[in-house]
Amino acid sequence: MAAVAAELSPFARHHLRRYAFAWRQLAGRDGCHLDVGCGGGDFLSVLHAATSLKCSGADPHPGYLDALQLRCPGLPVHQLRVNGELCFGEAEFDSVSLLDVLEHVLDEGRMLAEIHRVLAPGGLLVLTVPRRHFFSFLDPDNVKFRFPRFHRLIYTARFGRRVYSERFVDISNDLRGDMSVGKDEHTNYRRSELIALLREHGFEPATVEGANLFWRWFQVPALLAGGRLRALLERAIYLDGEIFNSANMFVAARRVP
Repeated sequence: MAAVAAELSPFARHHLRRYAFAWRQLAGRDGCHLDVGCGGGDFLSVLHAATSLKCSGADPHPGYLDALQLRCPGLPVHQLRVNGELCFGEAEFDSVSLLDVLEHVLDEGRMLAEIHRVLAPGGLLVLTVPRRHFFSFLDPDNVKFRFPRFHRLIYTARFGRRVYSERFVDISNDLRGDMSVGKDEHTNYRRSELIALLREHGFEPATVEGANLFWRWFQVPALLAGGRLRALLERAIYLDGEIFNSANMFVAARRVP
């Protein structure tokens, strides 16, 4: 089953190519898997349903975890403390995914040290991050810090005042949106810096890939659009990822004992 699942990727045409990369690394494996920063489970719910992995999800946002439990009632989920320890034992997992999460974390070293602790020796870390490149200035996660009034106006118009307040005003869960309170810049990584950071914390990269170049030009309006327009923009993101490989970085790394 696992070999078949690895070949028939449900994310092969997904506009977020990090999911296709993570699927290739994980779908043919067995053992216990943890998705840190699982969100509402767009990736984890499929991995859980279609592979042999014993999956668990962890996220600091209770609303995401509630949505994931409704989606997958049998999937174990855990609420994390922002910038705290992971609530798991040493060497408890054979693989861990961290998909576009590290750039939101206040203390990257602490997060990687905790993943190293809960991952078995020789275990696999699948990591994706935005890469620093020519269009990094378009990163929409930085708008709320650089242009807060503009961000509030646009976000409120799209999602309503209540959702804006829950996401960006109420920081009782130590999150402002998806960003750790205290972190005021969504990190975009240089390849050499990321690999050095991983090695410093006990991981040896085995595979490094990338995707996209112009995707921010499509992603930003896609966040605000709906219906057919959003579908067209997501298709453009997918095609951009087929052609270019500079805007996102995908890494599979082994835990060094």
